[in-house]
Amino acid sequence: MQNATLKDCCVVDAGGLYRAFVTVQTEQGADGETKEAVLGYKLAEGDRLIDAAPPDKRLHAGSIGFVRARWDEEAETWVESATAEEQAAWEAEHPDPVSLEEKRAAKHAEISAASEAAIYAGMDVETTQGTEHFSLTEKDQINLTTAKNAVDKGAAAYPYHADGKMCRIFTAAEINAISQASIAHIIYHTTYCNHLFDWIRRADAVELAGITYGAELPGDLAAHMQEILTQAGAVAETGAVM
Repeated sequence: MQNATLKDCCVVDAGGLYRAFVTVQTEQGADGETKEAVLGYKLAEGDRLIDAAPPDKRLHAGSIGFVRARWDEEAETWVESATAEEQAAWEAEHPDPVSLEEKRAAKHAEISAASEAAIYAGMDVETTQGTEHFSLTEKDQINLTTAKNAVDKGAAAYPYHADGKMCRIFTAAEINAISQASIAHIIYHTTYCNHLFDWIRRADAVELAGITYGAELPGDLAAHMQEILTQAGAVAETGAVM
């Protein structure tokens, strides 16, 4: 024998149910005949090899994976063969070691940090110099509030700076534009974050895992958020916010 190579394969039974993940040695003889040998595993009658990655095994209730994986020849992918009742029984025997409340607390912290980062990242604003970017860290918000207060008291201009640029004199109109953009930016992310929190409070473990910052809200929450933003926009235009 010569030209021996190794590859990994999955073993499935006659019905396509996953049995094992094995290493297969392929060798080509002097006569050109190719032979395969499964290393460290004996194939049972009806077993066959599938050239595919092994299916994810469900570890506990609420986790992603299969209770009993089956290879779908037509779709060329793994599918769940356990019935809903069998899955429920399996999950009852394999409870999630982390409580739902612990998962919610961790997700709440994750979303809170992401929202803060999104606010601090700031926004683009059209100024006399073109499109400029302005960060909104806590220090930036304080500085912008100081500039806006000065303009509100009659200052025709005020020193400020865009990200990565030197300080310059901004007109009152520019300061007002940056201030209004910051209000809209902060209101949007604060409102979105609060609606994600509401989603977290009502989600089960599976749904909870899919909640990320930037995810599309469920219909009712999305509609409520739009209503809040619409009302907040009207308030902001009056100058009542800030």
